[in-house]
Amino acid sequence: MKFANLIFRNIFRNKLRAFMTLLLLAAIFFLVATLLAINAAFERNDTGGTGDRLVTQSAFSLANMLPFAYEEKIRRVPGVVDTAKTQWIGGYYKDTRNNVALMAIDPNKVESVFPDYKIPPAELAAFEADRTGAIVSQELAKRWGWKIGDRITIKRQIFPFDPQLTVRAIHHHPVQKSAIWLQMPYFQESIGNFGRSDMIWLKVAKTDDMPRISQEIDALFKNSNDPTETYTEKEFTRQFVSMMGNVKVLFMSVSISSIAMIVLLAAITMSMSARERVTEVAVLKAIGFQPRLILTLMLTEFASLTLLGGLIGIGGAVLFYQSVDAGAATQGLLENFRIDPQTTTICVVLAALVGIIAGGLPSIRASRLTVVDGLRRVV
Repeated sequence: MKFANLIFRNIFRNKLRAFMTLLLLAAIFFLVATLLAINAAFERNDTGGTGDRLVTQSAFSLANMLPFAYEEKIRRVPGVVDTAKTQWIGGYYKDTRNNVALMAIDPNKVESVFPDYKIPPAELAAFEADRTGAIVSQELAKRWGWKIGDRITIKRQIFPFDPQLTVRAIHHHPVQKSAIWLQMPYFQESIGNFGRSDMIWLKVAKTDDMPRISQEIDALFKNSNDPTETYTEKEFTRQFVSMMGNVKVLFMSVSISSIAMIVLLAAITMSMSARERVTEVAVLKAIGFQPRLILTLMLTEFASLTLLGGLIGIGGAVLFYQSVDAGAATQGLLENFRIDPQTTTICVVLAALVGIIAGGLPSIRASRLTVVDGLRRVV
């Protein structure tokens, strides 16, 4: 610690360059922390569910719908408590940027299959009694000023109709904050009563029985025209996200590119700093500083610079995403988004490594410089 003052003075010997370097390092580490946190959010795959639900869909694709008749057969499988048919509709409110997770559901199955959606009993009863009723999330109601009894129109994305709905209930869910539910009978009537839906959700009595129940359900329809595949809720959500492409590879590629940019930036800055101090290093050697000590001091200085810039960027990202509703900004894609401790730790380690890697060559060259060569140079 006795060299701390020397290290600090060397970091800020050129104040403008140090400030600009820290600013750029902070901006890049803010980006890296964000990308790693997005990747962690997809990996975490927090559905906020009860953990005792399975989803049955077509073995071919989510776009292939299953006959309603499947529901009764699935309900008879031992261990299944209840089932609910759902249909992903998708849509947006007024503007294409206002995407919502619009789904049709059996109105009398919300409470039994999806108890994690907290809905006042009177509002749920009103939804069940109104064919064009809707259950909207608390966050959407707050964002667009919806109240119980309001009439809203959701614009189409997939099916050829624009649902005209009356807000009958407002739900609260820890994760699913952009969901709107409408009645399955209303959806079926609007598109021609074809008696199919893309998903059948089922609540099970014991989570330990989920693998067996999944196998039994898929075996029931293995040789039919519409074979099925049954997943846990988390597996289904992961599959749904994968439809967007290999998001993980994309974000990791951008993160690696950003880190490479930091290394190049830091290497240029540190090379300039080392070159400016050739005479100073020679003087230090002349008064007894050993090459190993000079190497250690310079590496510590360079690592401290990148670490400081990284901490500013990471800290800024943590504060920014604590104050911003990422779920609302991404239309529900990144609910409960945050910079978690694991992401913070990775970024801090990366910041220190960038300084060591980028400053390694300049530090080694400076430590090997002879006193005569250093004093001969005029920088």
